[in-house]
Amino acid sequence: MAKKIVVIGAGAWGGWTAFHLQMAGYEVTLIDQYGAGNALSGSGDLTRIIRMAYGGDKNYSALTARSFELWRKYSKEFNTQMIYVRKALWMFRGINPAYAEESVPLMSEMGFKLEELPVDILKDQYPQINFEDISRAYLEHDSAYLLASESCQQVFRQFQLCGGAFVQEKVTELVRKGSEVSAVRLANGELVIADCFVLACGPWLKQLVPEVSEFIKVSRQEVYYFNVPETYHNLPIWVEFREGEEMFYGIPDHFRHGFKFAYDERTWLLDPDNDHRYITEEILEKMKGILSNRFPLLADPKVLRHHTCVYENSPDGDFIIDRVPEAGNAIMMAGSSGHGFKMGPALGELITEHLMNSRPIPKAFSFDRFKNSFQVKTQYQLK
Repeated sequence: MAKKIVVIGAGAWGGWTAFHLQMAGYEVTLIDQYGAGNALSGSGDLTRIIRMAYGGDKNYSALTARSFELWRKYSKEFNTQMIYVRKALWMFRGINPAYAEESVPLMSEMGFKLEELPVDILKDQYPQINFEDISRAYLEHDSAYLLASESCQQVFRQFQLCGGAFVQEKVTELVRKGSEVSAVRLANGELVIADCFVLACGPWLKQLVPEVSEFIKVSRQEVYYFNVPETYHNLPIWVEFREGEEMFYGIPDHFRHGFKFAYDERTWLLDPDNDHRYITEEILEKMKGILSNRFPLLADPKVLRHHTCVYENSPDGDFIIDRVPEAGNAIMMAGSSGHGFKMGPALGELITEHLMNSRPIPKAFSFDRFKNSFQVKTQYQLK
């Protein structure tokens, strides 16, 4: 089997993949231009949500269930809490809650609970929330939030402790020899040679594999942390779907950084190297309006913290995990589409077992799917 492996990208996908490969006996070199879970990457900032509701999709449900196990397992082994259990409230305004309804049977089969609750009961349970325009609501009992940058750094430390090598430098080229990649060229001109390569470099993948450029759209996801009263700290994670395919989500005050709130909008494009990451007033004002509608007492709240995250979106919201075109010894992991962080542990395990024992990668993640007609959608739209 291939012994030397280069993994490009030390975010959630690349870091966990490098860790699993190193633990499996490979000689792994991890390369990242900025470092593990850095602020410019798709894995940066404080937290991410992990939830089992996936509209009945078996691939994502299986990967998420396994990731739940691995987040807990490695939190214990690393002696660092990376997962914090918190219920999640799914709210629907003016649209059919098919995504939640389709999630229930498979979640129940797998031992997870998502139940619809009458809005009148929720009004009493969560008086801070305005439910007047909410038509249907569900409560997920086993969701959680995950440390983002911090967990990437923890995985990176463990990777190094078990013998993994790290190079902090930008990869500028895949050096090809016939139908394989023989090395990667760094910005300083050096070559790193290996038997196999895994590309998990998020929005920068297009620079190394131009064939995917047409199918990856990079967008800015502005996240705000607002100052709120302590009575809001014990609310559940919340996700809201509205007419016009709008979606918002938030996490109650955690670690005293503020009430996290984000608008899941994919049309604000971002160049990860050149565009600013500052507050966009248009986005902030829209989010304040949404926040005051759903949480009436939070009119014009003070911003305590802001982060511009980067999403690399596939056209159909599904992952792209496949061989690099015309390179049989290189795997690309792309199209995380704003929902891939939580599955990092299970995806790293999948890639490792694929290389060791030919474990199949789900066909739904194949790059070849774009050769035929495909449905342009978000991850929250049913197939």
